[in-house]
Amino acid sequence: MTDTPDVTGGLLRIGIVDLFSPAPESWARYMFATAVETAAGRLGLPVEVTAYGADMTRPTADCGIAWEDLPSLDGLIVTGGEPRYRAVEAEPALAVVDRILAETAGRVASTVYSCQSAHAALHLLHGLSRSRLPHKRQGVYTHRVRTRGPLTAGLPDTVRVPHSRWNTMPTEELRRVGVTVALETEDGAWSLATGDDGLRHVFCQGHPEYLRETLLSEYRRDLRRYAGGEADHVPDLPQDYLTADAEDTLLAYAEKLREQRDPELLKSFPDRAAAEGIEDGWLADSRAFFTDWVRALNDSRERSGHQRVDMALARRRTGA
Repeated sequence: MTDTPDVTGGLLRIGIVDLFSPAPESWARYMFATAVETAAGRLGLPVEVTAYGADMTRPTADCGIAWEDLPSLDGLIVTGGEPRYRAVEAEPALAVVDRILAETAGRVASTVYSCQSAHAALHLLHGLSRSRLPHKRQGVYTHRVRTRGPLTAGLPDTVRVPHSRWNTMPTEELRRVGVTVALETEDGAWSLATGDDGLRHVFCQGHPEYLRETLLSEYRRDLRRYAGGEADHVPDLPQDYLTADAEDTLLAYAEKLREQRDPELLKSFPDRAAAEGIEDGWLADSRAFFTDWVRALNDSRERSGHQRVDMALARRRTGA
């Protein structure tokens, strides 16, 4: 029998703060939880995922997040949310991200900030502002790995990552304030960036959590908004996401919807042709990213555990 603590056993405790919706069936938390649980299963690690739905209509202290739970987590994911204002400084989510930064500082090994929450965290930590893109960046884009670290160790030199956003923070501004850009497209857009240790603060402009048909579902949502008069223009097809035949089918359908703008046409959306035409080779890169993240969390926990053991042994030897 030994009195040395077990530093490798127990669950990895990962939280998801959902800024999209406080509803338990939120699609955002399902995608992230699926990605994390799949990665943990691939590594043979036990994991417990807890989701907290944030109600943006309520004060931050009482928005649905169990704030007292966050410091005890091994890792945390903060989802994005649909932008309401042009400036990130005006978004209600900014106050939530600000408190997350305060509650997790020096306690949680890694927090992944996704899309809008990434912009909010970069603004709070480094004073950066986002800008509106002339067109929505939506599709699957090729990125080059610019920096090797714990979150890119298992990635090939080039990876494919889905994007779906109206806003951006320039890559050169991230580099100017010392943020490490890990994944970058040929036209200079970043998908993954980190703080100086490569793990504690993780910023995702892309969406590695997306499932095979998520971009298609978002495209259908945007078509509904156009047909219902909520948007002025027919949405563009997601870039480099579909086969040529599937694109032709959807473009013909979208043109018909543009000409008639009749919500009844939504019933004839070519679901089967679109779904069968998805090119999903990027999913392997997404799985590799989440596997790297979960592995890095476990490695960090083991290092912290060994440090605690070493300190306990030192105290016993010195009689402290």
